[in-house]
Amino acid sequence: MGFRDLFAGLRGQSTPAPLKIKADKGAVYAPVAGKVETTASLPDPIFASSVMGPCIAIKPADDVIYSPVDGTPNTVMPHAFAFEGDDGVEVLVHVGIDTVEMRGEGFKILVKAGQHIAAGTPILVFDRKKVAEAGYSDVVMTIVTNVDELSSVDEVAASGEEVEAGSKLFQTA
Repeated sequence: MGFRDLFAGLRGQSTPAPLKIKADKGAVYAPVAGKVETTASLPDPIFASSVMGPCIAIKPADDVIYSPVDGTPNTVMPHAFAFEGDDGVEVLVHVGIDTVEMRGEGFKILVKAGQHIAAGTPILVFDRKKVAEAGYSDVVMTIVTNVDELSSVDEVAASGEEVEAGSKLFQTA
């Protein structure tokens, strides 16, 4: 099975091109284009409370998820990726609320755990229509999970703002 075959039957999508990002030290980038939502309004108390770390939620305008950092995805699931960035920041990208219940249907993973990738590399294509038909939210959360190990974590994107995939969400030090 070739790389392009991964997309067969997924709403006619072709292979997504990587974003052109020259990653700044400590930067975490938007994994998807869309509108930034207030984290406290999320329908999941774990994400809404930011108990895992600072979280920025995006209502996606696209079906492609990109790597938020230069680094390595250590955990790869159809709906979630945990990254260790080259500069020490650890990031969780979680696609949807309760989408684990979909057991991978409508999700096409494009990378492997342990594979070093650049910020802006496509990591997942998902079918937002299937997520909605299954009754789940497709909101994409980006969470800095090792905040206690960092000097600072500043949110760059604000609630209500439209962001492009690859625009800066967080600056860490």
